[in-house]
Amino acid sequence: MAQRFFAHACLVGLSALLSACGGGDSGDDAGGGGSSAEKVASCGLNGGPLRIMPLGDSITEGEAGHNSYRRVLWQRLNGAGCSVNLVGSKSGVSRGSRDSGSVNPPNADFDLDHEGYWDYSVNELIPRVGGLVAQAQPDVVLVHLGTNDVLGGQSSGGVAQELGGLIDAIRAGKPDAHILLAKIIPAAPDPSGTAALNRQIDGVASSRSSATSPIAVVNQASGYSTADNYDGVHPNPAGEAKLGNRWADAVLAWRTQ
Repeated sequence: MAQRFFAHACLVGLSALLSACGGGDSGDDAGGGGSSAEKVASCGLNGGPLRIMPLGDSITEGEAGHNSYRRVLWQRLNGAGCSVNLVGSKSGVSRGSRDSGSVNPPNADFDLDHEGYWDYSVNELIPRVGGLVAQAQPDVVLVHLGTNDVLGGQSSGGVAQELGGLIDAIRAGKPDAHILLAKIIPAAPDPSGTAALNRQIDGVASSRSSATSPIAVVNQASGYSTADNYDGVHPNPAGEAKLGNRWADAVLAWRTQ
C-alpha cells in the first residue's frame, strides 16, 4: 500500500509540475473549455489556462545560447498570478540558421513552446498559420514579424498588407483569438526601414480589430535601440527583458478580474 501511495503521489506531483509549465505540448487541453474572452479577462484563472502563442521570426524563436523574450514573459505572467500555457508546434530555440532544428536555451525553466521561425518572412508564414492556430487554439497570439521582409527590401506598405493577411489566417484558425501586434524592434542593417513599417502598424490594427477578435498594438520599438541587440538584429538579455515585459504588460492590460 505504501509503495502504491508513493507512486501515485509522484504521478500527481509530475502532473502538477507539467501543468505549471504549460505542459510542453501545443495540443494539450486545446481550448481549455472557456472562451478566449473569459480566459483573457481572468488571465487564465477562469475557463482554463490562458493559451498564448508567440508567433514570429528569429526574434521570437531565439538562438542557441540565448533564452529569448519568452522566458521573461513567462516569469512576469506567472509572477502576476496568471495561469498561462505558451503554445506552438516548436520548442526551445534555434541552432542559429533557417530550419536548423531546436535546442534548449541556457535556462530551460519556462514553457518552451512557440511558433518562431528563423529567417522567415510574413508571406512565408501566412499559408501555415491557419493550421497551426487551429491545432493549438491560442487565446492570445503575439505577432512580431516583418524584420526579414524589411531587410529583404520589401516596401513597408507591402509588409503591412501581408500582416493583414496573417491576421486573417489567425482568425481562420480561431475566430475569437485576441491579437497583440508589435511595432518591431529596430534592426541595425536598416533602422529606417523598420521604423517605416512601424508607422503602418496602427492602421493595420485599427482597420482589422473587432469586438470578437480585438487587436492591440504593442510598441516594442519604443525605448529600444540596436544596442539592445547582440548582433544588430537579435535581442541581448536587456533586449529580451524589454520585449518580454512589454508583451506581459499588454496581456495584463486586458485582465479585468
